[in-house]
Amino acid sequence: VIPPEVEFLSLDVDGDGILLKQTLQQWQSSCNGYDDENRQSQQQQRQQQHNKPKCLVVHTGGPFQGRTKPTLLSTCLSLSIPYVDVCDEWELAETSKSKLHSMAREKNVPCIISCGIWPGVSALMAKEGAESLASKLRSSYCNDEEGTAAGDESTKETKAEIESIDYSFFTAGTGNAGPTIVSATFLLLATPVITFLNGRRADKEPWTEMKQIDFGKGVGDRLVWLLDNPDVPSTALYLNCRHQHNDDDGDDTANVVPNVSSRFGTAPLVWNYLFGGMKVLPRSLLYNRNAMQAFALFSEPIIRLVDRLVGATNAMRVDVTGCVVRRDGTKEGRETVTLRVAHDDLEMCVGLATAAFALEVARSMYGSGSEDDATPTVLPGVFFPVELGKRARENILEVVKEDAFVYELGK
Repeated sequence: VIPPEVEFLSLDVDGDGILLKQTLQQWQSSCNGYDDENRQSQQQQRQQQHNKPKCLVVHTGGPFQGRTKPTLLSTCLSLSIPYVDVCDEWELAETSKSKLHSMAREKNVPCIISCGIWPGVSALMAKEGAESLASKLRSSYCNDEEGTAAGDESTKETKAEIESIDYSFFTAGTGNAGPTIVSATFLLLATPVITFLNGRRADKEPWTEMKQIDFGKGVGDRLVWLLDNPDVPSTALYLNCRHQHNDDDGDDTANVVPNVSSRFGTAPLVWNYLFGGMKVLPRSLLYNRNAMQAFALFSEPIIRLVDRLVGATNAMRVDVTGCVVRRDGTKEGRETVTLRVAHDDLEMCVGLATAAFALEVARSMYGSGSEDDATPTVLPGVFFPVELGKRARENILEVVKEDAFVYELGK
């Protein structure tokens, strides 16, 4: 049963901006209309009358490919409404960040973009792995007894450096998401894959450089191919922006831009080769949102049948590799931390993860009434998941752990 506080809106985010703002204003005004005496005490009702409406927008209206203007986010900020989205288009996400971060800070509104299961939770896994590996390397190489006893200053100059972060994803069928994920995949086949090599962006051809990846118990080895994912540039560019949230523990991976890539595969195996074969179509056709959505809807009976046969498993793996860099520039102690999370149903875990991000933003904006949650975990501004502080990350990962049949965070 959907509680009265939750309302689903159908908005034309690509249409008339004035109409969009008017629609949101009407909805915002209705947020205080809920007055169920069975659910609210008189004290809560009186408090609500003096407070501004407690609204939050969760934008799930994909596919996001082909969009260039963050119209809905901009409109929400103009009305001081906190916001999260599941945008998987880097150019749109980066525009949101670069153009609207200052506005969000001025309005004192927290926002998270490109959240969900992947992108989203996967970036939190990368951050968790980077901090875990850095701590392990520091413990093993930066605090040796000989250096400490001799007062050797070289130990202070020794740093843990993250060299690479590799994302891998597997979804059986469409994960119960149906035609939407199929049309989004078609659009991604026309999108150059952003990777980072030696600290520099390197765009590559989609659905190439196949690898076999072990996703753990219950999933096993699967083939995956390069596919664009905003986690790649957001991790490479924002992993070490410690100034954004002040509850990090001060890891020494700062100023390091890692090598980052992302791959995806599906089941049945033949679907992977079908996707690869689709690349022979003109890129203009593959990037036509209406055409690809129509084709996906036409194929829906087959899509649903395949989903019944192969299930809806979603599995994620993140490999974080790092080493120790001495004062003289020499490197040693290269190690890799592997993190895995898997759920039985992609659709369910995407909803769970998105809700976890949204709740973190809502608590930061409006509070939860608990003294333990008095300090916001998401500051005003527009943030990628990888930028969130440790408390927010732990809260979200704890929610995602629910119903996961694989949950290995490499500790």
